[in-house]
Amino acid sequence: MPKSNKDFFREKKEWSEIKDRLLGCYLTPYFQKVLCTGKPVFYVDCFAGKGKFDDGKDGSPRIALRIRDTALKSSRVKTQRIDTCFIDLNHTTELNANIADFNNSNGAIYFVSGKYEEEIKNVIAGKEGANVFLYIDPYGIKALDCSLFDDFFDYGFASIEMLINLNSFGFFRDACRAMRVSYINDEALNNLDDIIEYDPTPIDATPQSLQVLNDIAGGDYWQAIVNDYNAGNIDGYGAEQRFSTEYKARLKKKYTYVLDMPIRLKAGQRPKYRMIHVTNHEAGCFLMAENMQKRKDELFINVQQDGQYSIFDNAKTISTSMENEILTASEIAAKMKEHLMKFTDDIGITKLLATFVNEYGLLCEFKMIYDILNGFKSQGFIEIIRNPAFTPKTKQPSTFWDEKDGKSVLIRRCGA
Repeated sequence: MPKSNKDFFREKKEWSEIKDRLLGCYLTPYFQKVLCTGKPVFYVDCFAGKGKFDDGKDGSPRIALRIRDTALKSSRVKTQRIDTCFIDLNHTTELNANIADFNNSNGAIYFVSGKYEEEIKNVIAGKEGANVFLYIDPYGIKALDCSLFDDFFDYGFASIEMLINLNSFGFFRDACRAMRVSYINDEALNNLDDIIEYDPTPIDATPQSLQVLNDIAGGDYWQAIVNDYNAGNIDGYGAEQRFSTEYKARLKKKYTYVLDMPIRLKAGQRPKYRMIHVTNHEAGCFLMAENMQKRKDELFINVQQDGQYSIFDNAKTISTSMENEILTASEIAAKMKEHLMKFTDDIGITKLLATFVNEYGLLCEFKMIYDILNGFKSQGFIEIIRNPAFTPKTKQPSTFWDEKDGKSVLIRRCGA
């Protein structure tokens, strides 16, 4: 059953550290990139909480404001600002006090006391033409109404990105309850941490509960997954992974790029939650893919292995995907070759990688893919066209892969 969140902010848990690091490490390049557009920037923390935990550790509002100030200080566009809004139902008084050392000189700071799902449309109204980022880390799953995500797409923003915390195992457990399907003997769906909600809604076998779950999922496709689970065709782990895959596909009906990162606190455990990133821009997908891969490596080494490296670390021929699959470089190369066959025209490396991870997920570090592309070049399958083609000082052929500061990398399939 859902439980109270009165002790939630007593101390910052390990999993809160991980998701806030994922957010913070992305906001740095995100703010730098959108500031260069010269268009307004609006950041919204939809479940802001107190801003600081009782143990003194920063919460997501202070992390975002600190990165905001650093980004503006280093930005070449000195007239820019980043407006921020923090929504929370129960903690706006403490939040206001905990971020009092930040001021409005770098952008307006708004506080909204209320429920995200009831307030967000008013918050983002009038932001047409702005770059909008929503951090949606809810108390429970009920607030994740998929129709709201559809609506955001049509607001006329210059860009919109979302980072969403989805409790996918919690959703599927509730889905089983709603369809009277037993999960008592499935380890994947037992001993889950209670979902913390500010407005608990018991899920039971009623039409009302089915509609709540339909609203969260953005359709009734989840019911077929429960039926397959009940028939014994998949277990709880398979059901959760399938639901997550179909949930991302549902988001892709409106948004071009959707990535997710399952957060496991121990190797082999079910994910505690999934962090889902949504954007329509290839650069945003590329940056988040890099960020997720780095955070995954940190998590695997620092948390799951207690700082000990595995035999696969730094290997050039083997990779562990986000879903804990062990893949060889040749298997990934086969997928990349298949992907390249879809393009007849030259394609930039940023778009190539964004479309690849959008379709296949995060299979490996980009460094392995760069090695694969160099191999394709040696085989005569592709050309790699860089601009500038030569280094400015030594006049040697360029070898860079990043597309920034006016540099570009085009991939041309030979014979296309």
